[in-house]
Amino acid sequence: MENLKLHKNKNIAIYILTLLFSFIFIFTGYRMNRVELNNENSIGSYRAVVVSVDDVTEEEIDYGYEKMSSKTIRFTAEIKSSDLKSNVVEAYQFIDEAVGINPKEIEAGDKIIISQLSSRTNIEENVWTLVEYYRTDAIIALIAVFFALLIIVCRKKGINTIISLIITCIAIFMVFIPSILNGRNVYASSVIICMFIILTSLLIINGIQKKTLCAIVGNMGGLAAAGILTYFISSALHLTGFIDQDSMFLLMINPESPLDLKAILWSSVVIGSLGAVMDISMSIASAMNELAENVESKNFNIFLKSGLNIGQDSIGTMTNTLILAYIGSSLSIVLLMMVYNSDLLHLMNLEMIVFEIIQAVIGSMGILLAIPITSLFSAYIFSK
Repeated sequence: MENLKLHKNKNIAIYILTLLFSFIFIFTGYRMNRVELNNENSIGSYRAVVVSVDDVTEEEIDYGYEKMSSKTIRFTAEIKSSDLKSNVVEAYQFIDEAVGINPKEIEAGDKIIISQLSSRTNIEENVWTLVEYYRTDAIIALIAVFFALLIIVCRKKGINTIISLIITCIAIFMVFIPSILNGRNVYASSVIICMFIILTSLLIINGIQKKTLCAIVGNMGGLAAAGILTYFISSALHLTGFIDQDSMFLLMINPESPLDLKAILWSSVVIGSLGAVMDISMSIASAMNELAENVESKNFNIFLKSGLNIGQDSIGTMTNTLILAYIGSSLSIVLLMMVYNSDLLHLMNLEMIVFEIIQAVIGSMGILLAIPITSLFSAYIFSK
């Protein structure tokens, strides 16, 4: 009983120390990598509600090759945010047939985002125009439902998972991304953020246990393998990191000291595979922990064989999960490439396609290599 109480107090202390460490890491990283963004060309956007639709004007525009209709909708909106709150303004929505897909025509009661932009038609002065529909409330509701389900199904671990997820997102957006924009070494930043996510996530969710230690070692081993493989493969395939037009915009951020696109490509593969590697490592370590608590003979070979068997059962679904996730995220690009480039040889050697293949394959190899590393270390720990 005394040992149980001591163990519980130890876990609480580790939990609090992990949260404190996370706060210090994020605060210090943010202060070190704070980025002063250039907002000269940004537009001021305001949340608003459509009060009424006042007028709809249609005209035909001759593009030379074809005549297409254009529609201008004048409406009244009440601003709901910032220092202009409660101001009622006249605004416009422009719908052009030349654009493939236009947003839904606004109606009274719609929640929207408006901004003052330069004129598009025959209106001479700057006018309020529709920028986007306001969707934040729906996103917040969706996330709230997800969090509620986590708590209902997983209870205490669900709450810890939410805390871990929030810390991970804050660390990436407030420390990792600013560090890259600040010109820090992308490889070093990626390694540091991955180690931080692994340590904090596993310690917050599972506490200080043997299975947590085994999962951490398996994670780091699998990611190290994925990182080394990515580095050598990208060099062997002569990848530049210039995979789409977004890469060009990244180079334009700081022309005097451009971002290292190859390093960003490497980081994308490693961070992209982090979640899956963490999952397989924790699954093996957790199963081995249960096995150790329910068998009398703590034999190294039995534990090792069990760990490998568990990993083999999981590898098929985990690999499918990772590959399908990458295919799903780049489906639009693949469809465009297939339609507009019938030369399969050229298509399969495009850097954009090669990068997607590398992400999927090396991510899966990271999972695969995490299995023996976690199994070996777990067998050693639990056989003692």
